[in-house]
Amino acid sequence: MSLTALIWVLLYVSLAAASVLNPLYGALGYLLEYYMRPALKWWGDDLPVLRYNLIISMVLGLTFALRRTSLKPLVRTPNFAARWLVCLLAVMIGVTFTTAIDEDLSVEWVTEWSKMAIIFPMLAAGVIRTRQHFNAFVTAHVLGAFWWGWEAYRDPKREAGRLVEIGSGDSLQDNGAAAHLVTTLPFALIYAITEKNPRLRAVGLLATPFIINTLILCNSRGSMVGLGVAGLAGIGLIKSGYRMRTVTAVIGMVVAVLLLADPQFIRRQQTTANPQDGSAQGRLVTWQGALELVKDHPFGTGGRGFHLLSPKYIPEIVESHGGDLRAPHNTYAMVASEWGALGLICFIGIYASAFLNLRRVKRAARPEEHGYFYWRAFGMQLALIAFLVAASFTDRLYAEAGYWLVGLSYALLRIQRTEHAENVAADASTTQEALDRNARWTGSELTPAGAQP
Repeated sequence: MSLTALIWVLLYVSLAAASVLNPLYGALGYLLEYYMRPALKWWGDDLPVLRYNLIISMVLGLTFALRRTSLKPLVRTPNFAARWLVCLLAVMIGVTFTTAIDEDLSVEWVTEWSKMAIIFPMLAAGVIRTRQHFNAFVTAHVLGAFWWGWEAYRDPKREAGRLVEIGSGDSLQDNGAAAHLVTTLPFALIYAITEKNPRLRAVGLLATPFIINTLILCNSRGSMVGLGVAGLAGIGLIKSGYRMRTVTAVIGMVVAVLLLADPQFIRRQQTTANPQDGSAQGRLVTWQGALELVKDHPFGTGGRGFHLLSPKYIPEIVESHGGDLRAPHNTYAMVASEWGALGLICFIGIYASAFLNLRRVKRAARPEEHGYFYWRAFGMQLALIAFLVAASFTDRLYAEAGYWLVGLSYALLRIQRTEHAENVAADASTTQEALDRNARWTGSELTPAGAQP
C-alpha cells in the first residue's frame, strides 16, 4: 500500500471513529472523501472498492441521531431554505410519476439530488453549532481546494489548454472543478485578509495562490465571469468603511490572475464576449432549445429530460457531437426543463433564503464580535454569487458545493442568534446579581444581621 493511501485510510477511519464523540468529525470525514476520492486517484487502486462517501454519510447520520440531545443547544430558528428544498423534492417526485420522459431514470436522479442537496447539507448544518465548528468545516473546505491546487501545480494534466483529471464525482474536469473552486476562494481571501487567528490566516495565505492557479489552469470562462461579478458585487455589499479595502482586494486578485496566467488562458478568456466564438454559439443554440422545451413541457420532463430530448430540440448540436445526448450547459435551463417552472421557483427560493440568512447575520453583527460573523457572511455572499453566475454556464443542479453554502448560511445564523441570546441572558444575570447585592447592602444598613425588622 502506498504512503498516501495509508495516510488517507488512517484519517478516514479516525474521523469516522471520532464522530461517535462529536458528529462534526463525520462531516469532516465526508469532506476528506470528497476532496480525496480514492476511485479517482492512482493510489486508490491500493484500497478495496467501497462506497466510502456513503459509508461516512451513514456514520454521520447515525452518530448525529445518537448524540443530538447531548450537543450544544441552539436558539430555534426557522430554516426557510430547508422548506424550499422539501418543496423542490415534492415537485421532483410529482414530475417523476406524471410527466417524466423516463420514470426509472428520473427516480435515479431524484435520489442522487436528495443525497447531495438535502441529506449531507442538513446534517452538516445540524452538527455545526459553534464558531469553532464553523471554522473547522470551512477550513477543511479550503484545505481540500488547496489539495486540488497542489496536485494541479505539481503535475498538471491539460488537454486543449484546459485542466483534466481534477475534481470529484460531481465536479470532475475543468468547468465542474472551477465552479466548485469559486465557492472556496472567497473564504480563503477572508482568512488571508481579515482573520486574526494566525493559523487560519496561514491557511488563507497558503491556499489562495493555489486556488487561483488551479482556476487559471481550468480555464473556465463561466467561473471567471462568476468571480468577476462577485468581486463587483462585493464592492456594493461591503459596509462603506471597508469599500476601498475591497476594491484593493479585487484589484490585487486581478493582478494575481494576470501574473499567473499563461497565453492559453488569456486567449480563451478574450473570447468570452465574442458572439462568433463556436462554443458561445453552441451554448446560445442549446439555451434556445431549452426554452422551446420548457414551452412544450412547462411541468417538466423529469431527471435527464433535456438530455433525452436533445436530439429533438438541438439536433444540429447533437449531430455535431456524433449523436451523443447533450446537456443544457445552464443550471437554470436544466432545472426548468427537468422539473418545470415550479421546480425553478423552488430552486431560486433555496438560494434566496440563503442570501436572506446572510443579510440577517451581517445586519445583526456587533462591533465587539471583531467582525467574525460579518466577514464570514460577506465571504459566503461572494461565494454564492460566484457559484450562481458560474452555474449559468454549466450544469450545477446535481453538484454539492452550492448546497453546502446553503447549509452553512443557516448554521452561521443559528450560531450568531444563540450567542446573542446567551449574552442577553448573561447580562440579565449580572444585572440581577448587582440588584441583589445592592438590596443586601441596603438591608444590612437598615437591619443589623440577625435582628428582627
